[in-house]
Parts: sequence; C-alpha cells; structure tokens
Amino acid sequence: MCRWFAYISPTEPCLLQDVLVTPSNSLSGQVHDHYLPGLIAHDPKDLNNGDHLIKARNSVYNIDGLGVAWYTSSQSDFERGDSGESSDGTQKEGLRPAVYKTVQPPLNDMNFKSLAANVETRVLFAHIRAASGTPVTPVNNHPFVFGRHVFMHNGVVNQFTAIKRDLCNHMSSAAFSEIKGGTDSEHVAALYMTYLSEDGDVSSFENEYSVERMANALNKAVSVVIEAQKRILGNTARPNSLNLCVTDGIKLVAYRFRNHATQEPPSLYYSTKAGTTLNRKYRDTADGIDSPDRFSGLSEEAHGNHLIVASEPSTYKKSDWHLIGKNQCLMSSPGHTFEVLDVPYSKDWDAEDGDA
Repeated sequence: MCRWFAYISPTEPCLLQDVLVTPSNSLSGQVHDHYLPGLIAHDPKDLNNGDHLIKARNSVYNIDGLGVAWYTSSQSDFERGDSGESSDGTQKEGLRPAVYKTVQPPLNDMNFKSLAANVETRVLFAHIRAASGTPVTPVNNHPFVFGRHVFMHNGVVNQFTAIKRDLCNHMSSAAFSEIKGGTDSEHVAALYMTYLSEDGDVSSFENEYSVERMANALNKAVSVVIEAQKRILGNTARPNSLNLCVTDGIKLVAYRFRNHATQEPPSLYYSTKAGTTLNRKYRDTADGIDSPDRFSGLSEEAHGNHLIVASEPSTYKKSDWHLIGKNQCLMSSPGHTFEVLDVPYSKDWDAEDGDA
C-alpha cells in the first residue's frame, strides 16, 4: 500500500525539498525505508525488516509512481484585476492546486527534484504509490484533483472490479466525468465529490464547503463502498483499508479506517510541531535536516501554526508525532483548530479476514 504526506498552514509556507526530500525519514525515502512508532517496536537501524511492515499492513516497497499537489495563488493573482474580480466577473481569490505526477521513483526524477528545490506552499499533498492491480501510469497516481479539491488514499477497496459499476451508478455525472484513470481510489474520490457537492455540476467543485460537510461526504462515500460489497458479494466480501485525505486548500480531513473487528488499518500520524524541524530557516537540534544550507537564525517560537498528517513520521523525534486511532477522523478547520473523532461505524460492516 501507498505512503502519503500532507501539510497545511494558514501562514507558514514549507519548501517541498525540506519536507519531501531531505528529512531523516522523508516521503521520498519511504519507497523502501519505514518508521512506525506506536504500531511496532523497532529502532531506525532495523527499518529494513519487512516482517514488521507486514504486521502493520504497510507495503514494504512503494515504487509505482509519485504525485504532488501544492496550492498556489498564481492563477487568481494573474486573473484578478484591480477590482479583485476575474475577467468573467467572479471572485477568484484564493489558493488553487497545481499538480505534478511521474512514474519515476522520487529521487530518480530530476524534474521533481528541481521543483522541490524551488516551490514553496502553505498546503501540500504528496503521495508515493504501490499499485494494487491497475496500470502504472501517471494518470493513476494520487493525488486526484476535482476543481479546488484534492484527494489521496492509502489502502485498497477490496474486490473493486466486482463493485465498480455499482459505485459509478452512485456518482453524479459531473464527478464521473472527472475520472481520468482506473484506480479504486479515484472512484472513491468521485463518490466523495458527489456527496460533497450534492450532485452539483463541475462548477460546484470550485465551491468551498464546511469541514463537517467534508467529513460527512467521506463517511457517505465509505458507507456506499461497504454496502455495495455486502449487497453484491455477501459473505465473501473482504475488509478494506481506507486511509483517505482531502483538502480544499483551507481545511483538511484525514481518515484512518479498516472494516475488520481486530485488524489495524495502515499507519497514519499527525504533528503540529514537526514543521519546525522540517524547515531549514528555524533552529532545531533534535532531528535537523542534514544540509549545509540549514539556517539557524529563527527560533522555534517564530514558526507559524501548521498541521502535518502522514503515513509515517518524517523525523525520528517521536514526541512530535501522534498516531491516529483505528476508525478515526481528523478534521482541521481555519484558524488552526482541529479535532480527532471516531467515524460512524456499524459492526455489520465487519468483513472476514482477507489480504490487502
């Protein structure tokens, strides 16, 4: 299964290189190295022990593609005139996503390395893929973009081909038309957009919605998947791993989920402190970036509020990271307020043991 990293801050930009490439356990290195505090007991020197990763329901290797989505105001800055309106008379203020995708491993892709060294953003989604049956091609890489909204997934919808047609029948025409690839993840994203926008047309994907509505749309998408499996597959339905993350550039919702009585979902953590460690402008002595460019002139207190949600901690400073519990949802609102809540769940959703 895949690995992903999300960063959001109302004021503090991050440099892609600082958060995705140079940290001790950066996403770029999670192609083959892993660190899972709170789930398995190990030291960094033991990270290549694949048995640990199997027990934690995480793929040992994530080699099937990279995707990065970062939010920028460039489009609205150039479309807006002195009145603050675009040429068609509508308000265009705010951040919108830009995307880069490749099937190259991150550290082998010179284009990605150049972007990472020269792009800063206050909202970032990044994902490395372990394919689960669909072709290895950029169009199947996460994150998936629907207007201003971005979606990514770690895990698998089990027996997806058996329920794919049924899931499509639940989608709005607008959401279905935006699907470009063949993954289970992008189809769940389209379900999410259907319930988020209440069957609206494509223009509704540019709208901002409340964080509660975003969480409810994820809940509905997950329930539709499981109910389709139960209805079509009966007792042969197997459990799903659905670590989902969505943002509109202002708010963020992250989901750690598996519909099994005892098995854990893939790992998922959050941090409100690690951004200082991952930013070369700020002092840090616990787990700093090993770079001659590290600047130590700014204090930790000067760093703005931020939230990171990631499949694995990017640093070995364990106290900075918190494991999100099984079947819990993190909801982050403007003003740097967030909460972690249990997701709606029925024991009827529990499936029998299965792979993935």
